[in-house]
Amino acid sequence: MLEPPHPQHISLEVGLDKEMLNSYPKLRYSEAKLVNNKDSTATCCSICLGDYKGSDMLRLLPDCGHLFHLKCVDPWLQSHPTCPVCRTSPLPTPLSTPLAEVVPPATRRDIG
Repeated sequence: MLEPPHPQHISLEVGLDKEMLNSYPKLRYSEAKLVNNKDSTATCCSICLGDYKGSDMLRLLPDCGHLFHLKCVDPWLQSHPTCPVCRTSPLPTPLSTPLAEVVPPATRRDIG
């Protein structure tokens, strides 16, 4: 018989609700390319890897400025609270400091 997982091994991600998701700007690619042309997500969707076409509807993530097909990023954001590219989150997190400050990087020791 299998034992249930220990609580420290369970991870639960909660995505954005519909109200927050719908507050994020959406625009056609023909409009987006006039505004955002220096970002790597400005020409193709990082989720499906498809190139944008002029009439494609995109969602702009306001915190980081990344663009995605609306049909690709909405399901992602409903189950994940972060940008698929940079992991920026609009939701409050328990860690308000950078991870490097919480868990210091390993130090090098010369033996000799």
